[in-house]
Amino acid sequence: MIRSDRLLYEIEPEGFGGRHCESWELWRARAHMMLPSFPDEVLEQWLYRHWKAVLCNWGWLDFQAMQFTKQTWTSEQIINSVKTPHDDVVDKLTRRMNNEIFQRSWLVRNMTEQGTWPVAPIVLHYERDLHATNGRVLKAPFNLLEGHHRLGYLKGLIEQGEFTRDTHEIWVAKISVH
Repeated sequence: MIRSDRLLYEIEPEGFGGRHCESWELWRARAHMMLPSFPDEVLEQWLYRHWKAVLCNWGWLDFQAMQFTKQTWTSEQIINSVKTPHDDVVDKLTRRMNNEIFQRSWLVRNMTEQGTWPVAPIVLHYERDLHATNGRVLKAPFNLLEGHHRLGYLKGLIEQGEFTRDTHEIWVAKISVH
């Protein structure tokens, strides 16, 4: 697999993390030249907003080989099939659903009202378990790349018996084997 950390450094949003970060529109044009197969929604939600975390956690993946499809899955498929090496984080976020302070967050309110997430999370589809550079294991076949809050909140809504839609959109990224 070809690492993407150098590519990610090249498309770092100028001023990332500062008060005057490069606008999404300007950055998008640069990023699309390097990653033409990335849908706008994936670029903005994952790489633009979380550039540093993507670099640190996922820079070892081959981004140029990724192909994306937007799919519709049932709640049951998502809960049973989507894995993450950060289960501890997702579980913590699920427990937050019982906290009055977090129930006021825009994301929790939106998901409670809509019964689904406002933007599709991103899941990596791979044929075998992958060993990440941080020592964690990504369990095949579906691993969450982006959307830990949304997954945790969906689990919380389901556990609490709250309204959820029967289906939810997700982005599935597939990397062809070289």
